[in-house]
Amino acid sequence: MEQNRAYKKWMFILLPALAMSLGWGLRGHIGGGPYGAMIPGAMVALSICLLLELPRTFSALVVVFGVAGVGIGGEMTYGQTLGFLRNMDTVWWGTFGTTVKGATWGFLGGMILSLGFLHRQIPLKTLLYAYLWLFVGMVIGFKLINDPMVLYFSYPEKPRPESWAALLVGGIAMLTYLRFKLPTVSRQLVTRFSLWGLLGGGLGFGLGGFWFVVGGKLGDAVIYHDWWKAMEFSFGALLGAALGFAAWLSRRTIQELAQEKSDLENEHGWVYQELLIGLGAGLLIYWLVPYTLEPFADGASGTDSFMMVGLRTVATILVNYAFFGLILILIALKFPWAAWQLGITLTFCHAAIDLIRDFYPDTNRWTPFTMYFLFVFLLTANVGVLVSYYKQNERLVRNLFLLLIWACMLISFGRWALHPERLNIDGLSFMQVLFGRFAVDLIFFSEAVILTVLLKRWFGDTKPERIKVASYSQ
Repeated sequence: MEQNRAYKKWMFILLPALAMSLGWGLRGHIGGGPYGAMIPGAMVALSICLLLELPRTFSALVVVFGVAGVGIGGEMTYGQTLGFLRNMDTVWWGTFGTTVKGATWGFLGGMILSLGFLHRQIPLKTLLYAYLWLFVGMVIGFKLINDPMVLYFSYPEKPRPESWAALLVGGIAMLTYLRFKLPTVSRQLVTRFSLWGLLGGGLGFGLGGFWFVVGGKLGDAVIYHDWWKAMEFSFGALLGAALGFAAWLSRRTIQELAQEKSDLENEHGWVYQELLIGLGAGLLIYWLVPYTLEPFADGASGTDSFMMVGLRTVATILVNYAFFGLILILIALKFPWAAWQLGITLTFCHAAIDLIRDFYPDTNRWTPFTMYFLFVFLLTANVGVLVSYYKQNERLVRNLFLLLIWACMLISFGRWALHPERLNIDGLSFMQVLFGRFAVDLIFFSEAVILTVLLKRWFGDTKPERIKVASYSQ
């Protein structure tokens, strides 16, 4: 794509960093896990698409790949790993663990996000084989490292299943396959995002974990005590900055890839069709597959036969978010006109699930005819309708970004209803209210407002000063 102008380098660093910082903080506040990690995945992808001025349908596919890639790392457990940072005798072991897990998270997230820029060039067969190698590598990592706890970053006396090695070995297998199958330019793009993601994730989680060390040293000398959230903000910011910088380095290549025509992406579906596809995909990955396979995958026993162990291993992969991410990608490639529903609406959907689950903790979440299902459906349907509405708008990508930000913010503040005692500030000083009780909420709100201002300023009617793109080949 011949582009005479581009946003400046610092914009490619600042916007994704701020977006992913907010997204990562919201992830931990709303519900966590791989589905919560869809939020920063969507936000960083939206940031990059806006900065590169990519076409709307192309951007929709990139967002789905971003959601699928960044979400995978949420499968890793790290609560006990962070616990090592609270003890000076184990702080360096904890730092090693967080660095490894953060690097793995960023490595996989960056690699799969980059495949979104190549979705028109990569044959479906190649993509499926790449994911097959990911799954094979995951099984190897589970069996050789995670299951026997060869390198273990949780408490041995309170063991928890870890998956970092499975994801790391799977990611290496996937990248190795892609490096053999992709042409030079595409191979360089995937490698660049993978390595910058690895660096940003490793530094983000590794350095972010030191907030626990700082908090332990400061103790009650400061009012602020939510060092976990400080870690999440830092992790997201550094990983987002790294992925944004990778996008800046690859800007000419990505813009040229986006210029290529795709007949499938020119097709259009009716609003009810895209809403039905979003509904079907949501029921499949949030309800049907987990409901049918999770009990089987979790039911292993010492008397299982070799065949049963093999079947349970397959089931474990099928209930892993990596497989759900592949489902989202395949649906988006088949129905690109519905991709925004998959990338935005379903990202919000699980935020709604986490909120309503806390309101109805005793409800069987697998039973569809409950108030739990009804409220999740109503909240998600509202966002789905707004996504369809904004598709008619000229500034589609920016407006959907704003929609995701404030819809998730609404869910975040909606959690106050679960803990109304937090609103009681009797006996607290102004500083305790500002930097203690509501510090995290104010950070959320401030980042959301700053992002909103930047999005309206940079991608509204008045655009910031730009510079020419340097002419170089990648």
